[in-house]
Amino acid sequence: MSDVVDIANKLADKLVQQYLVFDGEFEAFTPWWGGNEFGYTFYPQPHYPEAKEIIGKTKWAIRTLCDYVPKELGFSEGEKAMASQVKVAVEHLNEGNRYFSSVPQIISSHLPAMKEAGLKLLFNGYTPSRKYADLVNEQLRYKEFYELYKLLAIPRFYLKAMGSSKMRPSQVVQELLNSQPMKPGLKIRIKVYSKNKEISKLFVNAMLITLRLLGIGSAANRGFGRFKLVKINYAIEGIGKNVELSNPKDIDNFISEGIGKNVKCEKVYDKQFPRFPSEQEIRLIKPVCAPIDGRKYTASTVEGVLSAIGLATLKSTWKAHCRNVKGSGEYHTWILGLPREVKRKGYVEANRRQSYIVISPTVDNGVLLLPFFANDYRPIYHQDHGKVEVTDIERLTPTCEREQPSSSVADHVSTALDWLEELLSCGR
Repeated sequence: MSDVVDIANKLADKLVQQYLVFDGEFEAFTPWWGGNEFGYTFYPQPHYPEAKEIIGKTKWAIRTLCDYVPKELGFSEGEKAMASQVKVAVEHLNEGNRYFSSVPQIISSHLPAMKEAGLKLLFNGYTPSRKYADLVNEQLRYKEFYELYKLLAIPRFYLKAMGSSKMRPSQVVQELLNSQPMKPGLKIRIKVYSKNKEISKLFVNAMLITLRLLGIGSAANRGFGRFKLVKINYAIEGIGKNVELSNPKDIDNFISEGIGKNVKCEKVYDKQFPRFPSEQEIRLIKPVCAPIDGRKYTASTVEGVLSAIGLATLKSTWKAHCRNVKGSGEYHTWILGLPREVKRKGYVEANRRQSYIVISPTVDNGVLLLPFFANDYRPIYHQDHGKVEVTDIERLTPTCEREQPSSSVADHVSTALDWLEELLSCGR
């Protein structure tokens, strides 16, 4: 009986292999921040990238590139639902590594000092705030917590820690241990199967763009979850093999060859949906600097780059840049993603929306700014000097000059790009 089963399994494997179109290995070069429904990356066991999230993000990328998702990739529309002709299998090739395995019990009261310690570790020449100087020196005595300090210097993780600060100390410890991201170096293997060669070429090439430039998991728009292709075990003709994607020209050439020539990509854009940027619209920044208290500090590690990205997207950083300009509404950070309303302050009565700009680290610690233009504006109000719609508020540029209000999303995206380029660039 076992012989019959073995033969059946071999036949099944052979049949499946007939439809293999891509088999490649990828390595995370920024932290991967995935997890279960509670956001826990390491509880109750490590969580690794799954096929469904890669498929979902790739289909989104295809729509930005082609204006629509081909029906062959599946859709759900009542009785007309259609299964995808592309199947994806993902496996992890190594164990994901934690940044830290212990957390000091006094973390709630010392978070600001720990963040300052992280900034000092990440950025050569940084001097902590006088308010925390003594406490920072005390924190730096404990080298086992250095990786935690560095993560706390990344605003998105610091926000996570602040959200946990109302818990009991023991709960905070467990929360951060479970929800920390995985260190770069996680390796995964992705296999793609399909009978449809043309649709599979479109999907895999878009997937390569997704993993390298758009990221997967939490905080992907802020640089987490980037994977580089390190080995191709098998690929049919028409799937890109040189996938550096490290500058605007490389990206544009890859899209032109791997996406634009595919018969399934019609490129008739729906202006209401985000559009993948052209070579001229993508901005490369290298080296990258972190803007802190009016000074610039070079980011020489991926954690330093993520910290710089987070700092450059904070309204407080924009306001510190133009110290003589009072007010808040003139700094149009809503383009970078709408936060939740807090005590009727800031942006109010607005639906949450992800950032129009994806900020993507490069493998050599640079940054690519990828603007996804879309005419999908819905009324957003700012509660500063009374409730005013953002399109009726002047815009401050990074030169601290005022520009007239604009109803064009593209104008606001361009201004935000100027801000990010100014804040993240060194020597300005």
